Amino acid sequence: MKRFRIAGALLLVLLLTPGAVSAATLASARTLVITEAPLENLYLTGTDITLTVPLPADLLAFGGTLSVAAPIAGDALLGGGTISITHPIEGDLRAAGGQVTVSAPVSGDLMLAGGSVVASTTARDTRIIGGTVRLTGSGGPVVIYGADVTLSGEFAGDVEVIASDRITLEEGTIINGTFEYDAPQQAAIPASAEIIGAVTYIGASSYLPTIEQAKTFALAGASVLFVVKIIAVLILAGLFAGLFPVFSQRVADKALARTPGRFALLGLLGFGMVFATPMLILLLAVSFVGIGVAFILATAYVLLLAVGYVYAGILAGAALSRGLMKRTQVTWKFALLGMLALYLISVVPVVGGLVSFVLFLVATGSIISILFHFAFTRTLLEETGEDL
Repeated sequence: MKRFRIAGALLLVLLLTPGAVSAATLASARTLVITEAPLENLYLTGTDITLTVPLPADLLAFGGTLSVAAPIAGDALLGGGTISITHPIEGDLRAAGGQVTVSAPVSGDLMLAGGSVVASTTARDTRIIGGTVRLTGSGGPVVIYGADVTLSGEFAGDVEVIASDRITLEEGTIINGTFEYDAPQQAAIPASAEIIGAVTYIGASSYLPTIEQAKTFALAGASVLFVVKIIAVLILAGLFAGLFPVFSQRVADKALARTPGRFALLGLLGFGMVFATPMLILLLAVSFVGIGVAFILATAYVLLLAVGYVYAGILAGAALSRGLMKRTQVTWKFALLGMLALYLISVVPVVGGLVSFVLFLVATGSIISILFHFAFTRTLLEETGEDL
């Protein structure tokens, strides 16, 4: 998973350069129905996404409802509320969502995470994390972490299951390898089921995970958290750009439509605000009179940091819009794309963190500058008695 995350981040870094425009197709809309096959990789964001034409390359998609109703010749990385894959995928499939359904062959590796996971594939290596998991067959080894796990069909390799509730093997299940499982109670193995290798039940008394299992749980949890955080920041970026279009446009214009010197000055302003404010809060907090002011200032400071991070993604989207589409208008679509790019770039060691930090400082500086000028203008108008 880590290898795939870094690879995805590197791809998005390439997308930031003009020379990589021809290497991928970008699309973003509330409802997307892909009916014409691009020759390159496809990157999609939207509320309702449907792929209805064969894709000869990779697919990366994030949305509310995702439906893959056509074959994919490459890999697929999907995230959303409801995900449905009904046609073959020649490469690897990685998907995370509230409800994930895979009812088509997967030639590569299969990694799924969701509240409810239903899969019937021939993947060469299967890894699943979910609440309710139902798996029918696999072309290689299988590892499942879930609450209620049901197995059926034929499995070509070893099967390992860790279940917090129960494990069920349906009639006619065939495991051409070993079957090892952790569960509070032993699984009922039907007489018609066939297990070629050994059956190992670790049992409720040994249900605490081993060191290796704990590491696997930690990695799986980090992967799920990574996807959840991406979805959360995407929603925030889209909401901010959609609900406050004028303010978002002013932030982008102030940071990107000026000279590089102005860009640097905004970054310095953001740097000063981010690192000087905690010192002021500390000085106020040590005095009894200033505790209330310190609390209010600390609350505003935390809010500013959160908003600054969201607008860093919006700035990245505005930069992509101006560089790729030659459009200066800030839209929620490119806000989503920019936040996705910023979040994935941040996993690249050193360089990714530096790029994200600089954009965060510039966005914060732009917000402070706009608010300052707004307050200053209001003060002048009130002093002169003019109508606001």
